[in-house]
Amino acid sequence: MDQRQRSPSANASAATAGGAAAASTGTSTAAAGAAANADKPTVLEGALHNIFDSLQDKDEQVRQAMQLAIVKILETHPERATKILTEYRAQNAKLNEQTVAMLLDCIHRVVRGETSLPTAANEKLILLALEELTRSVDQHVPLIQNPALHILVAIGRGKDCTLVVEMLQAHSGPAGSVPHFMLMQCLGQLALANTAGLVPHIKTILARCLPHLGGIKQDHVKLAYAYAIGRFSEALLEHGTNTPKGEAKAAANCATEISVAYDVLFNQWLHSREIKVCMEILQALSSMYPLLPTDRILDQAPRLVPQILALYRRSVDRNAVTQFLCSVLKTNLQLHAQVLDGVIDALITHLFDLVCVYPDYEKPQTVKGHYEVLRCFHLLAGNYAGKIMDTLLIHLRNNSERERIKSLLILTHLLNACAVQIESRVQSLIECLKQLILAERSVKMKLTLLKTIVALAQKSLIRDKEFVWFVVRHSCKYSKISQEHGTLEEHATLVVSCENTLFMLASTVGTLDDLLKRELLNYFLLLDYTDICGNLAKCLASLFAKSPHIEYDIASDDEQPNAALQSSPAAGDAAGSVEERPGGGLMVKRGKVIVPSAESIYARCLALLGNQQCIKRASNILSFLKYYHPQLNPALEELWERRISDMLLHINQPANYLQQLHDFVLETNEFLNTRDEQFAQRLASKLADQMYLYPMQMPHIEWQLPELSSERGMLLQAVALTLCQVTDVACIHTKIDLIVTTARQERLDKHVKHAEYERRIEPCARALGYIARQHLAHVIKKLSELAQMGGRKHSTGFFSNLHFIKDTHKELENYKSNLLVVKAFGRIMDEADPLQSLQHLDDAMLNFLMIQLAGHKDQTIMSAILQTLLSICNQLIVTKEQLPAPLKHRKQIMDTVFSIPIESPFHDLPLLPTILKLGTDFIRIGGSDSLEGVDGSVIFEIACKNFFGCAKQLKMKFESQEEDEHNSFLAKHLNESLPQLNALVRVIVELDPSPSTLDLIIGILECWMRDKNSEVRICASHVLNNTLEVYIKSMRIGGLEAPSKFNQTGQMLGKIVPRCIDSNGTVRQVSVDILQKTLEIACIYETLTIASIDSSAEWLKEIESIKEHIITDEPKQIYNLAGDIAKIIAQRISSFQYLQFCKTLLQSLRDPEQSSTIGASVVLKFFIQQKGSELFHAIPDLVKGSLVALQLCDAPRAKSGVLKALVALTKHHPKLVCAEMLQQPLPYDEHLVEYWHLVCNDPDLTGLMLDNFLQLLSGASLAEPAESQQTDRQRLASVPPFAIFCALHEMLPCKDIHDQLEARFAEMFCMLLTSLSSYTNLGPPMPVGAPISPSQPGKAASKFGFVPNKELVKLNPCQIALETFQAFLNNLEMEQIATVLTVNTSLASSTDWHSYIELLTPMAIGLTHQLQLNSPAMRQLINVLSKYVASPHDGQRVAAVGLYSRLVPLKPCGDLAATIMLHLGAALSDPNAVVRGLSLQGMGYVGQLGELEAPRYSEMAIQALLKGVDDTVGDCLINIPLESMRGLSRILQALPSDRVEPFHVSLAIRIRPFFGSYSMEMREAAIILFGDLCESKHDDGNSSPTSSMEALREQLLANLFPLLLHLSESDPSIATACKGTLRRVCRLLRAVRVNEMAEQQLSVDTEQLQYNSFVVEFVKVICLELTEHTQDFIDSCLPKLRSQWPEVRGSAAIVIGILHNFLNERNAQTESVASKIAVLLKDEQATVRMRAAQALGYFFGDV
Repeated sequence: MDQRQRSPSANASAATAGGAAAASTGTSTAAAGAAANADKPTVLEGALHNIFDSLQDKDEQVRQAMQLAIVKILETHPERATKILTEYRAQNAKLNEQTVAMLLDCIHRVVRGETSLPTAANEKLILLALEELTRSVDQHVPLIQNPALHILVAIGRGKDCTLVVEMLQAHSGPAGSVPHFMLMQCLGQLALANTAGLVPHIKTILARCLPHLGGIKQDHVKLAYAYAIGRFSEALLEHGTNTPKGEAKAAANCATEISVAYDVLFNQWLHSREIKVCMEILQALSSMYPLLPTDRILDQAPRLVPQILALYRRSVDRNAVTQFLCSVLKTNLQLHAQVLDGVIDALITHLFDLVCVYPDYEKPQTVKGHYEVLRCFHLLAGNYAGKIMDTLLIHLRNNSERERIKSLLILTHLLNACAVQIESRVQSLIECLKQLILAERSVKMKLTLLKTIVALAQKSLIRDKEFVWFVVRHSCKYSKISQEHGTLEEHATLVVSCENTLFMLASTVGTLDDLLKRELLNYFLLLDYTDICGNLAKCLASLFAKSPHIEYDIASDDEQPNAALQSSPAAGDAAGSVEERPGGGLMVKRGKVIVPSAESIYARCLALLGNQQCIKRASNILSFLKYYHPQLNPALEELWERRISDMLLHINQPANYLQQLHDFVLETNEFLNTRDEQFAQRLASKLADQMYLYPMQMPHIEWQLPELSSERGMLLQAVALTLCQVTDVACIHTKIDLIVTTARQERLDKHVKHAEYERRIEPCARALGYIARQHLAHVIKKLSELAQMGGRKHSTGFFSNLHFIKDTHKELENYKSNLLVVKAFGRIMDEADPLQSLQHLDDAMLNFLMIQLAGHKDQTIMSAILQTLLSICNQLIVTKEQLPAPLKHRKQIMDTVFSIPIESPFHDLPLLPTILKLGTDFIRIGGSDSLEGVDGSVIFEIACKNFFGCAKQLKMKFESQEEDEHNSFLAKHLNESLPQLNALVRVIVELDPSPSTLDLIIGILECWMRDKNSEVRICASHVLNNTLEVYIKSMRIGGLEAPSKFNQTGQMLGKIVPRCIDSNGTVRQVSVDILQKTLEIACIYETLTIASIDSSAEWLKEIESIKEHIITDEPKQIYNLAGDIAKIIAQRISSFQYLQFCKTLLQSLRDPEQSSTIGASVVLKFFIQQKGSELFHAIPDLVKGSLVALQLCDAPRAKSGVLKALVALTKHHPKLVCAEMLQQPLPYDEHLVEYWHLVCNDPDLTGLMLDNFLQLLSGASLAEPAESQQTDRQRLASVPPFAIFCALHEMLPCKDIHDQLEARFAEMFCMLLTSLSSYTNLGPPMPVGAPISPSQPGKAASKFGFVPNKELVKLNPCQIALETFQAFLNNLEMEQIATVLTVNTSLASSTDWHSYIELLTPMAIGLTHQLQLNSPAMRQLINVLSKYVASPHDGQRVAAVGLYSRLVPLKPCGDLAATIMLHLGAALSDPNAVVRGLSLQGMGYVGQLGELEAPRYSEMAIQALLKGVDDTVGDCLINIPLESMRGLSRILQALPSDRVEPFHVSLAIRIRPFFGSYSMEMREAAIILFGDLCESKHDDGNSSPTSSMEALREQLLANLFPLLLHLSESDPSIATACKGTLRRVCRLLRAVRVNEMAEQQLSVDTEQLQYNSFVVEFVKVICLELTEHTQDFIDSCLPKLRSQWPEVRGSAAIVIGILHNFLNERNAQTESVASKIAVLLKDEQATVRMRAAQALGYFFGDV
C-alpha cells in the first residue's frame, strides 16, 4: 500500500511490529513518532472507551462492527490499544460476561492472525487472559474461559511460547498450592498446538504438579489434570518419534515423573464415579503407559491385563478401556513376545465377547470401540494366531448366529490386516465357509459372509465356484421376501452389495478371471438369472476387456454327452465332454466347467437388447459384445466398433435405437454369412431354441423375474431378420409357424384388454413384415390361410343355428387370428417391395379387410385395419407412376371408413387422425373412373362435422376429475387430428385451386368459426389459414383458366374482421394472418403479382406489427389495433368492394362474441372515416343497415361504434345523412337522440348567439361575490354566465357551425380557457324558487331574460365548462388540443388549480401544432389573451399567465416573444403567488428562445429566478424556489458560459443550503443545478488566483464531500442526481485519477453502485491527489454528522475517519472530531452506530 495512505501512527506501529528489527529501531524514530502523536493517547483512549461501552448494544450487527473496530485498532496500535484495553478492564471489574467474551474474542482474532504482535503487547494480553481464565476459582465458565484459553494458545503457538509457559507457571500460585485447573487445561492444549515449544518445560511442570495430585478431590480438577498429563505424554511420544536419537532424551528424562503420575491416576483417580473423568484418565493412561520404565512394564503386565479386563464390569466408557488395553498390548508385545502367555486364553475370550455384532456406523463412538477390539486381535495375531483361529473355528460351528457373525468379523479383519500370519489356517476355514454358504438363511449372516468372501478374494485365497455362486445368486431379488430372516431394507442391501461385489471381483481381482468368465457365461443363459443379466454383462465386459480368451480344452468328437448344466454349484459333469443344450447350443467342458457357444451368447444378447426400457442393461450388454466379438469372429471388430458406438449414442432415443439394433443384426448376419453360409440358418435355430427363456406365463420360482414380452418380441424380430439370409424353405416355414404360433399363444381373455393384446403381438407382426422382404410369397400364403381360418364358421351342425349358445373361446381365437392377419399385412406393405406387395393385393384380402372393418365395433381391430389401409395407400402413392391402375373398390372403402361414427361419448375418437389421413391419401390416389371417384368436398364436410363436433365438447372448467380426464382425452386426439385435417384441405385445394373451391371450404368453416366454444374457433381459424396458404401457392394467375377478378374480397374480409378482435388471443392472431392472405389473394388477382414477394411493402409491415401486438389482453390496445386493420383494408381493397365489406360488418354485429361485435363496429367507424367520401352512392343502404344493426345489437359499446360511424359519414355527407335521418319515424329513439345532439338547424342564428354570449361574458364575474357568502363554504357559480355555458354545451357539438366557430376562434378559445380556470372549485348555483312575477322581476331576469331551472343544482359548473371546451375543440377538429382536456379525469372535480395547470403545457403544444407558433392566428390569440392578464379575477390571470409561460419553451420569436415576455415580466409582481410562480416557470425557459431573443431576455430572467430562489411562500400550489432552481438549470444548459458566468459564484452560494432541504425535490433540484453550473464552466488550467474559476473552485471543494455523502441516500433520484453532479465536479478538480474513477464508477451505464466499498476507495484517491485540502474536506463533512438522514450521518463518520488517516499534521480539532464520531455510537439508528464503529476503526486504524 502507498505510504501516503497510512497515518503517522500506523507507520510507527508497523515499524514497531516488524519482528526482531523492532528491538533495534533508533531512538530518533521513536521520538519523532511520540512528538507527532502527542495528543493521540487521549483521543485513542476516549474512542476506545466509547467503543467498549457500545459492546453492550442490543443490535447484533452493531456489536460486530464494534468488534471489527477494536480488532483494527489493536492491529494498528498494538501496544497503546492493549494498554488501554487492560486498564479499561481493570477499571470496570463488573462488566457482564457477554461484553468480556466479546473483548476476548477481539483479542483472539488479533493474536491468531499472520502478523505477530510485539512481545510487550503480548505480555499484557497474556496477563489479561490469565486473569479472566482464573477469575472463577471453583467452576468452569465457558463463555469467558474458552476465549481466554484460545488467546493463550494462539500466542503460545508463536515465538512467545516460552513467555506464555513462564507466565502460566508464575500464575500457578505459591509452591504449596494447587495450580488452577484451567491453567493445566491451557498447558494441555498448548502441548497439542506447539509440541516442540512445550516439551522442554514438561519436566518442570510435572515436578510442580506431582506433589498435589494425591490431594485433588474435585472431579473437574481431576479432568483438567488428566487431560494435561495425557497431552504431555502424547507430546513426549511425538517428540521422541520425530527427533533424532541424540536429541530424544526428553521422554527418558520424564519417565520418573510420568511413572509417579501413572500410579496416582491408575490407583487413586480411576476409582472415580464420574464417567467423563474416568474416560479422560483412561485416555491419559493410554498415552502414559509406553513412557513407563521398561522393567516396570514387563513386571506388571500379567497382573495389569486382568485389572483392565475387570474395568469392563464397571460403568466406564468401554472405548477408553479398550484403547488403554490396546496400548498395553502393543507396548508389551514389542518388548517381549511371550509376556502374555499366562493370560492369553482369558484375553481372547474376553475380547471375543467385546466384538460388536451390528456396529451402528452413524454412531462414531460405537464404531471406534468396535475397531479398537479388532485392533487388539490384530496385535495378538502376530504371536497367538493359532489360538485365535481355533477359537474362530469353534464359534463358526456354534448354533448362535451372533457368535458366527463375530467370528466372521474377526476373520475378515485379520484377512485385511495380517493375512500372512493366518494363511496356514485359512483352508480349514474355507471348508467351513462352504458349509455356511449353503446352510445360512439369515440376511445379516449373508452380508457378513459376503465381506469375508471379498477379503478372501482380495488375498487370492479362493478358487471355488461355490463362492461365485453365492454372490451371483444373492444378486437376484426374491419374488416373495420372507421377513423372518431379515427386513426389506436388509434384503435390498444384500442385493446391492452382491451386485457391487461381483463387479469388484470381475474388475480388480485378477486371479478369479477365468473362473468368473466360465461361471458368468453359464448364468447368463439361465432363466433364473434374467433379472441380473445387466450386471452379469457389465462384469463380463470387464473380464473380456482384460482378456478376450477363455481357457478350456476342446473335447474330442467321439465323446458322448453325459451331463446337464445345473444352476446349483454342487452339480458336476464328466471331464472333456460335449453337450448340445436345448436352449444354449454347444457346451465345451473342461473338467466340471461348461462354456456356452458364442452363437448362444450372441442370440441371448440380441433378445435382451430388445427391451428399450432397461437402458442400463442394454448399455452393459453392448459393452460386453464389443469385447466378446473374438469368440464369434475376430473380423467383426471394425463393424461392431462402429455399430455399437452408434447404438450407445442413440440408446436414449427408442425409435432410433431400435432401428440401429435392426441394422446391427442385419449387417452382422450378412457379414458372417459371407464367411459361413450356414451361419444365418444356425443362428436362426439358436434364436428359436431360446424361446423357452422368455415364457409367457412366468414359472413359480423363488427369485424375481421381470416382464419378458419385449425380449420375446425382439427374439422373434431377430429370427425374422436372420431369415432374410436363409434360403432353406423348411427352415423358413418352421420359423414362420413359430412366429404365428407365438402370437396366437398370447393370452386374451376378459382380464386382458384388446389393446394390450395388440401391443403384445406387434413384434410378431413386425417379424412377419421383415421376413416378407425376402420371402413375401411364403408369408402371404400363411396369412391367407389364417384369414380363411378366421372367417370360416367352425360349426355347421344343428346347434350352430341356436344363436343363444355362444362359443367364446372360438370367437377369441378368430379374433386373434384376424388381428394378426391385419397387422401383419400392414407390416408387409411397409416392409416389402411395393411392386411385389401390390401384386399380391387381391380382392380376397381387400374383402377380408372390409368385412372385418364393417363387422367389428372393436376399436383395436378397427385401428389396425385403418393402419393397414393407410400402408396400402402409401404403397399406391409411391408406385403411382409404375402402376397407373388405381385401387379397386376405393369408393366402397371410403364410404365404409367415413361411416365410422365419431359421436358421444367419443370412444372412437383415436381413429379420427387415421381416417382423415386415409381420406387425404385416397384423394391423392385419384383415378379416371368416375364411378370410383372420391368427392373431396363431401369428405371435408364429414371430417369437419366429426372434428368440430368433438371439439365443441372441450371445456375450460371442470366439475369433477372425470370431466378433466375426458377433456384431456379429447384434447390429445384432436391435436393429433388437426394436422391431418389441414393435409386434407391442402389436397382438395391443390386439385382445384379456384374461387369456387375456396367458397366451398369457407362456407363449410363459417359456422364453426362463429361457434361459442373458443377451441372450435381456434381450430377452424387454423384450418382456414392453412387453406388460404395452400391456395396462394396453388392458384392460377392469368391464362384462360384463371378468373379475371376476385369478387369475394369484401365479403371474406367482413367475415374475418370480427375474428381479428376475438376474445381468444390465438384466434385473433391467426385471423390477422388470414386477413393478410385474403388481401394477398385479392392483390394477386388484381395485379397479377405475388404480394408476399414484396416483403418491404408498408402494409405488410403494418400487418406484421399487428400480429405481434394482437395477442395482448388489453382491450384498449386491441381496439386501437382494430383501427390499424381498418386503415390497411381501406388502402388495399377496391372501391367496388366497399359496400359489400360494410354490409358484412353490420351483419357481424350479431356475432355471439361481444368483443368481436365491438371490434366490427370499431373497424366500421375507422373505415368510413377513411373511405366514407366514396360511399355517397350507398348512403341510404348504409344508414338503413346501421339503424337496423343498432336495434339488433345488444352490446352498448358496439352501438356507440356504429353511431360514431354515422357521425363520420355525416362529416363526409352532412346533407345526405341528415336527410336520411329526418326520414326516420318519430318519436326518435335513444340512438337518434344521441345523434341529434350533434346537429344544429340554423347556423346563421347560432353565429349571432355566439357574438352575444361573448359580449355578455366579457366583463361578468363567473362566481357570486365573496361578501354575500360565508367564508367557510364553497363559492357558487353565478347563475347568468353559467346558463350561457349550458346553452353552449348543447350547441357547440354541432358540425354545422364549424365556420362560425373558426371565424371567432381566438375570442372563443380565450374565453373558454379562462372560464375553465374560473369555474374550478365552484359549486352549482342556488336553485331559484317560484317563478318571479312580471311585476317584480329579479336582477337575473332583468339582465339575462330567463330564470334558471332547479335541475341546475345537479350540474357541475366546471364539468359543463370542460365539456363545452371539448365540444368546441372537437368541432374545429383540433383533436390534439381536445385530447389534452381528457387526460386528467379529475379536472372537473378539482378543488384547486393543480390539475388545470398540468394541462396548460400540452395545451400550448397542441396550439402550436394546430396554428403554427408564429402564424397570424397565434398572434391574434396572444393579443386577445393579454386583456385577461390585468383581469381582477385570479382565475383568469392564472389561465393567461400560465399559457404564456408554457409557450416560452416552444421558442416564439419577434413580436410574439416580446408580447409574451412583457406580460410575464409584469406578472412577477402579481399579488397571487400562483401567478408569480407561473411567470417564473416561463422565465426558466428563456435560454431555449432563438438566437436573437435569448440574449435579450436572459439577464432579466436570471435576475428574476435568483430572486425566486429566495421567494419562500408557504401554502402555495407552486414551489417557487424549486421552480426557480429548475429554471436556472435549464438556462445554464442552454446559454453560453460567458452569459451566465457572472452569476456562478452567487448562485453556488445561494443553492448550497438546499442540499440539506427536507424536500426531496428541492435537494434533487439543487444538486442538479450545481452540476449544470459545473457543466457550463470550462477550466483551461490557466486561470489566475483572482479569476471566477478560482472562486468557483472554492465552492467545488466545499460541495464535493456533501455531494458524496448525499450519494448514500436511499432515494434513487437523489443518488442519480449526485452521480451526475459528482462527475461534473470531478472534471473541474484538476485531479486525473479522481476524474477517471468518477467517470468509471458513477456512469449511468454502470451497474448498481456498491456505495460502502466505493466511498472508501474514492476518498483514498481524493486524498492522494488533493492532499492539501484534506482538512477542508473534513470541515465540510462535520455538519453532516448531525444530518437528518441516517445514511448521511453514517457515511460522514466513515469519510471523516478515512480523511484523518491522510492528515499530515494534527491540530486541535482532532480530539473534537473523534468525540463527535464517538457520539454517533449512541445514535438511535443501528446502521449509524455500526458505521460510527467502522469510522473509528478507520480513524485509528489503517485504511
